[in-house]
Order: sequence, then structure tokens, then C-alpha cells
Amino acid sequence: TKGSNPFNPNSVVTPTLFAGRSEQVLQILKKLGQVRDGMPVSFVLTGDRGIGKTALAKLIMYAAESNDPTLQNLNFLTTYYSVERGQTFDSVLQAALNGLTDRMPKSVIDRLSSRLGSYFKNGKFTVGAFGSSASYEPGSKEEASVPQVLKDRAVSALSNIITGIEEAADAAKKLDGVLIVIDEIHNTADIGGVAQILRGIVTTLDVSRLGRVSFMVIGYPYGIDKFFEGDPSARRHFDVIELAVMPREDAKAILIKGFDRVGLQYINDSLEKHIDTAGGYPHSIQVIGHNLVEQDRDGQIDEKDWGVALSHSAFELQSKDFSVMYDFKGKMTLREQLLNVLALAGRPMSKLELKDYLGGKNIYTTSCLGELKKSGAVTETANGILTLHSMLFRAAVLIHIFTQTSKNSELEELVQKFMPTATKGLLSAEER
Repeated sequence: TKGSNPFNPNSVVTPTLFAGRSEQVLQILKKLGQVRDGMPVSFVLTGDRGIGKTALAKLIMYAAESNDPTLQNLNFLTTYYSVERGQTFDSVLQAALNGLTDRMPKSVIDRLSSRLGSYFKNGKFTVGAFGSSASYEPGSKEEASVPQVLKDRAVSALSNIITGIEEAADAAKKLDGVLIVIDEIHNTADIGGVAQILRGIVTTLDVSRLGRVSFMVIGYPYGIDKFFEGDPSARRHFDVIELAVMPREDAKAILIKGFDRVGLQYINDSLEKHIDTAGGYPHSIQVIGHNLVEQDRDGQIDEKDWGVALSHSAFELQSKDFSVMYDFKGKMTLREQLLNVLALAGRPMSKLELKDYLGGKNIYTTSCLGELKKSGAVTETANGILTLHSMLFRAAVLIHIFTQTSKNSELEELVQKFMPTATKGLLSAEER
């Protein structure tokens, strides 16, 4: 009997199933070893949607608190917070700091209570300048003072946490420092001021010889650009780690580890044939792996299993990751029309060639090409060649196209241009 499915696309990748990224993991853990010794380093993780930023961060958190000799022997107090769209940074930092309190030693809590007064009550921080729900006029004196007040209160809180950790009576429970992970930083309403605040916090702690604090900021490339635009000097204080798609050998290793975990055999030729479908995106690999295990009926992952699993995965991702790249429910805007052409062509195309297929429509508008690149639906080379996110995304678009051709004559005409022998509503195993 098969064990529980080892692939969980909606949860943290277990360390034993984590493959690839070894260079980045080693780099970060070594730097956290420096933080433990009082030399602060902070990090920025950036890359496209589904590239594995959050999975890598959560693996780092696991390693940072594991006290494992094979993982730099780290014993950090860690916290993770994901920013909601439009949230201001005072409430983000407050929530992140409060994420630490449940796991702090009682002696540290007592220290904070006695020293921080009104902005640490009942085991929780209030670090916002005027309370996290306060409002103030843009450009006002009150707004201008927020970064300074926020920085000072965060420094005070973290100074007392670090000092409390250092004074811990029980050496066996002594913590090395603090790691604060802030995900989805691009959602922050006042992102332009965030880098300056974090740089100020880390620099002040370092000068006070309390530099055992590390921030890890995670976001899409356009958000990270805005993050640093607000304070170019902050680049010196952050190690920027840009995550690219996984090499195919690492992608294969993830699936093979999962198959081995549940005792499944697999046909290597099929694995070699289809592994590139996910485009090297870790989340897509997890979705495919999950569906492969679910579809198997005979203890061996074969060509038939791949065919069904890839169709299931493409359809499933229509309402998840791919929904921000393509509107699978609404009208066919220019954005969808462009993606339809790329999907049906099945190859990269120049902007000029795409414009011809789209009847001369202007694809250069920010709302079209800019948004497509921002969402990760396409990538563009230096010479203007556009490529789809992945073959799995292409399959999701094709499935949608073939279910719509009977209702849309323009779409049917487009299908006939590229696939005159295609069967409506059905993708062959090769097209999947």
C-alpha cells in the first residue's frame, strides 16, 4: 500500500524532499553563522512567481532553529510574516515582532515588560508611531516622523530581546540570535521607506554590539526594485539572492526522492521526456508530483500516469498560480489573445511576429506587455523574443482554448491557423 503523498504544493517542502538550491542554502546558513558571532547580515530573496522563494525561506528557518551540526549548528529565534496587499510597514514590523513573543524564554518576556513600558503590554508589541490603525495626511509632520519612531521602537525591542538571550541562565537553551522573515514585501503600501528603516535598525544594533539580528525580505523583482529605490545605501546591508528556475537534474531529483519515499517505481524515459514541462518552477514540480502519485494505480509511474497528471496539473493551476497570468473566466483581452498565439504556436516569437498575428494591435502598452512580464506569464530576451512561462502554463491555456472554440469563431479561426488537425476539446498526449 502506498504511503501518504509526499508532494504537498500548498505547504512547506520537507527538508528530506528539498532538492536543488544547495548553493543558496549554504551561502545563507554560513552568513547566519556570522550573525551568531555578532556580524549582522540581512537577505533579499527575489524571483518570479512559483520560483520557490517562500519554500527556500522556510527551509532556512527550519535550519536556523534546528541546532543541527550538519547545518551550521544554528539555534535562532525565528518568525515569518506575509504582507497583505496595501498594508503599511509599521503594522508589518509590529506583527513580525509579535510573532517572536510566543517562542521567547520567559526571562526575555519579563525583561521586555519591565523595560518597554506602554509599547509592550500583555506580551505584545505596539511599535507603530500612532498605533497601527492611525491615519495621517501624506506629507504631514506626523507621517514624516513614522520611520524614526518605528526604527527607534524596533531597536529598543530587539536590543532587549538580544540582551535577554545573552543573559539566559540555561546555556543549553541559549539562542544565537533572531531571524525575521518578511514575505510578499511588494504588497507593502509604503515600500519606498522600508529599506531605510531596516538599515537603520540593523546599523544601530551593530554599533551597540547587539548585531545578532537578520532580516530576510522576499518579493517579486519589481517590488525589490522599489524597496531599494527608497534607500540605495541599503544594498550594502543585504545579500541579494535571485532565484532562477531549477536545472532539470534538480527537478528530477525532487520527483525521484518523492517516488522513493512512497516506494513507487518509475520509467526513466518518461521522466526524461516530461520533466521540462514544469519549466523548472518548484511549485509546478510539486503539483505535478502530487498528481503523479495520486494517479498511479500499479506502483509504477508510466507514460499514461504522466499524461493524466499533466492534464490535471494544468487544469488545477488555472485557478491558482496561472490565474494571475491569464483570465480563464473573463473576456479575451489583448493580453489573452497574445498568450493564445504563443500557446498555439508552441514556440518563442518576436513582438513583430506577434503583432502580425494579432492584426497589427499595439502590444507595447504597459497594460499588456508590461503586465504580462510583471505577472511572469512571459519572459522577454534582449532582442525582443517572447517566451511563455512554461509548457505547463501553455497546456493550461490550450485546454482553455479547446473548450472555448465552439463558442468563439475568432478563436476557432486562430486554432485552424496553427493546428488545422486539432480535435476540439481534446489534447493529445504529445500536446499535454
